[in-house]
Amino acid sequence: AVVSTQSTGKKETKKKGPTLITLLDPKKSLGINLITKNLRMPFPDIAEAIQKCDMVKLNNDQINGLLKIIPEKADLEALSGYTGPLEQLAEAERFYKNLIQVPEYALRLDCMKFSYEFNPIAEVLGKRVDEMLKAGNSILESSELQEILHILLIVGNFINTGGYAGNAIGFKLSLLNKIHEIKSNKPRMTMMHVLVESIEKNKPHLLHFYKKLGNLSEISKIDNTENEKELGELTKMITNVKGRMAKLDPESIAKFEDIFKEATLFCDKTKSTIEEINGLEARYIKFFVLDKRNYSLQECLKVMSVFCGKFENAIGENKKRKEQEARLAKRKEEMAKRETLPRAKKKGGLPPPEECVIDNLLDQIRGGLKLRKANSVGNSNDTRKVKRNESIKKSNQESTERWRKSKIAMALLTNKGKIPDEDGEISMVPATNGDVTPATNGDVTPATNGDVTPATKETIDSPVINVGEVDLVIAS
Repeated sequence: AVVSTQSTGKKETKKKGPTLITLLDPKKSLGINLITKNLRMPFPDIAEAIQKCDMVKLNNDQINGLLKIIPEKADLEALSGYTGPLEQLAEAERFYKNLIQVPEYALRLDCMKFSYEFNPIAEVLGKRVDEMLKAGNSILESSELQEILHILLIVGNFINTGGYAGNAIGFKLSLLNKIHEIKSNKPRMTMMHVLVESIEKNKPHLLHFYKKLGNLSEISKIDNTENEKELGELTKMITNVKGRMAKLDPESIAKFEDIFKEATLFCDKTKSTIEEINGLEARYIKFFVLDKRNYSLQECLKVMSVFCGKFENAIGENKKRKEQEARLAKRKEEMAKRETLPRAKKKGGLPPPEECVIDNLLDQIRGGLKLRKANSVGNSNDTRKVKRNESIKKSNQESTERWRKSKIAMALLTNKGKIPDEDGEISMVPATNGDVTPATNGDVTPATNGDVTPATKETIDSPVINVGEVDLVIAS
């Protein structure tokens, strides 16, 4: 390249670097470069770590990356034709040139990968098959579960007494998932709640039977055919790698001898466990009298998982309902006590009988109690109230007076036109006790003893009318 300079006016030439030789596909070269850069080691060091099976320098992710860029047959043929210096090759080609110098590099990477991945696989697979076998056996051997199933059979026969389903000697396993759907005569209660309540009251040792069966909700999701598949893949990997280990040097073989021996023993043990699990299916079909075409071990575990889950939920719901009922009963009791209390006590209560109200008030006044000022007489509200009360009182008096006069007028009309005195009026003299008695000459004179006595010797039955504070006797 030619570069111009303004200071000296001279032209300087810059030499280009040597052109690198590429023998591989550009896309593949890019992938190789990305993986080798993540290793952060020179190519000779990477080749040395692979040859020594150094699992300290190479972790599992790096080994998986190297296995992705293993040279193929076409790549090896392209590289074998080059005899020039390595410095003239591109990075990907130089890496391959260093890698193919390691004998059985692919086998060494496979052995290191197996050493990294075997323990996690064995831990997961072994735990899964062991829990499945343990849960399957615990269901068949649980005496508490069998007793609960017997109680359900008795309850079912009692409910179906007199019907076609009564007096049964057993029930289908699938019915366990329908118990929580049978409604009770109480709101928010099912047959499951009644069953739990009865067991808690009469046989509390059966209440937590499900805790001894393991984590059925997770175990019921395990498919034993998947276990067999994983074990088959692991066994195939062991056989493949172990059969090629004879090509390695004795030092490398010694590094992987223990891990492959452990893997072989694990596969044999797991295979035996899986076969035992498969045998459980036949035992379940016989124990629960199931149809082999419709039921498998996994289906049975799912049914038991749902039943145990609903049973556990019913325990918690019963507990909450009892707490609510207790709070409701306590609230009703408090309300009943409040209704029985006197009205004054509800508003704040009366002072104790031994205390004197006046003494307490005087003590409060001496202590600086501020008394509330009474409303003045001139207050507009009080004035209106007084006027309204006076108006009501006056109206009542007027009504009483009109009523009194009307009664007197009625008494005069019933006198049949006879005027007892010269003026045509009836003289009324109040008696000593408020009674009125007619006098001998037709006038009304007070009686001596408060009774009404006629003027004549004959007894006259006359009606008595109360007018105000005076009793009138009207002659017939």
